[in-house]
Amino acid sequence: MSGFVKNSMLGALAGGATALASFLSSIAVARALGVTETGSVAYIIWIVWMAAPFVDLGLSSAVGRFLPFLCGSGQHCVAEHLERNLAQRLAISAFAAAFCAIVLVWLVGDRSIAEFLSGGVVTGASMPLVVLTILLVVGQVLTTHSYARLRGRQEFGIAARIAGASLLLQVFAVIAGSLLFGTTGALAGYLAGMLLPSVVCLSTLYGPASIDRTLSRRVTSFALFCWGANVTSAFVWSRIELFFLERYWGMDSVAMFAVALALTQLAIQGPMLLTSAVLASLAEKRGRDDLDAMRKQFAGATRLLAALVFPVCFGTAAIIPELLPALYGGKFASAVPAAMVLVSVAALSVLSTVGTSLVQALERSDFIFASSLCGAACALAAGFLLIPEFGVMGAAFARVAIQILMIGLGCWFIVARLRCAFPMLAVLKLCLAALASAAAAFCCIRIIGHPSSIPLAIVVGGAVYLVGLRAVNAVEPDDTAFLTNLARSLPPALAEIATRLTNFVSATKRNEGMLLP
Repeated sequence: MSGFVKNSMLGALAGGATALASFLSSIAVARALGVTETGSVAYIIWIVWMAAPFVDLGLSSAVGRFLPFLCGSGQHCVAEHLERNLAQRLAISAFAAAFCAIVLVWLVGDRSIAEFLSGGVVTGASMPLVVLTILLVVGQVLTTHSYARLRGRQEFGIAARIAGASLLLQVFAVIAGSLLFGTTGALAGYLAGMLLPSVVCLSTLYGPASIDRTLSRRVTSFALFCWGANVTSAFVWSRIELFFLERYWGMDSVAMFAVALALTQLAIQGPMLLTSAVLASLAEKRGRDDLDAMRKQFAGATRLLAALVFPVCFGTAAIIPELLPALYGGKFASAVPAAMVLVSVAALSVLSTVGTSLVQALERSDFIFASSLCGAACALAAGFLLIPEFGVMGAAFARVAIQILMIGLGCWFIVARLRCAFPMLAVLKLCLAALASAAAAFCCIRIIGHPSSIPLAIVVGGAVYLVGLRAVNAVEPDDTAFLTNLARSLPPALAEIATRLTNFVSATKRNEGMLLP
């Protein structure tokens, strides 16, 4: 198995464990606390996600970009010094932010801060809620940096083990905390899931951390642009809609939109997490100045990711009418329309992650910042104009429209400025096959009308997708070779099945068969 494939699979396991922890925690909170308190928990977690990029200073993006670049160019000692240097900067920023937050609480009062965090509904003592929120921001910053550093060092196996342990710790802590202490206990459970990666991050603080001025200026410039991009992107990607929903419609609407987003994240995490090794691989090729290999990998990764994410997202949207109430309960059934809209279009946002990795590998974080600024302005405008009038569905359609705009800008920049071809025809063929698959799954759901139809819908949808891939010749020859090599790395029983499926959907294999006498 190639290093890139192995790292991609381990990265997917690590990210999948993190995503699964978040998803299972959201179900536990919904079942234990009900609609309104679920909205309160989701609102505070959103505040944490919004605050974390401000504190991060773009340092996590820098460590994920420059560690593989330096290792790829043979500068391993410099890479070790740089990772300590960035970890020390991050620690200073995190603890300075925590100190400023404590001063703010002292000046304003913990009760007022708690009312803001909980949307005006404070249950129990206010100080634990405030303290937990501050600790969650610090923990989120350290956790993000820890995983970025491990990806940069291409230590995906360690990342997977840490994420797996954190999954168990978080889920059990959230369940116990929600049942025993309500909202505060649920938040403490989320914090428990951040302990291990935070400790790993802090363990890298000690040791030599000196780097030359040229590299320091280069890293700092990259980090600052990423910082601006991450902060502005938070308005587009980090659920800014929750703020407006809470202000205009209340915590119940926040809960509905949060549940819709949770299912969306579940649908996209599997395919998206396979891209966790893409940035490191592209940056390593950049360190060798192999631009042709970078362009080839961008096109191939985009095709393979589209082949996974389109059927997953469209298929999930098809079964949501039965899946969402079965997971969260009938009280959350009104979230179904928004969830279907968000999941359907989420496939495009996943595809954009490959392009983002390419742009970062080429150190064009300035474009990411500029496009994110545009998206943030649109998100704020939609929050004031659409959400007060249309509520949850207005938030869903606004999010979809803004993300499509951002993705369009990114594709234009990659093709027009970076001179990298986008595999449009292949992506359209994959989209067509996935739409046919989703239509078949939706028919099963509508005809049977019961949660028991979900397994049948998945099987029928999968079969229709494979036939669709074969019918439209969606699998490129290069992708066939990649999938064949990947199949050979599996255990024998699975390898045989995977090889037969690859041969079935591959136009290359069929053409070879037609040429045989």
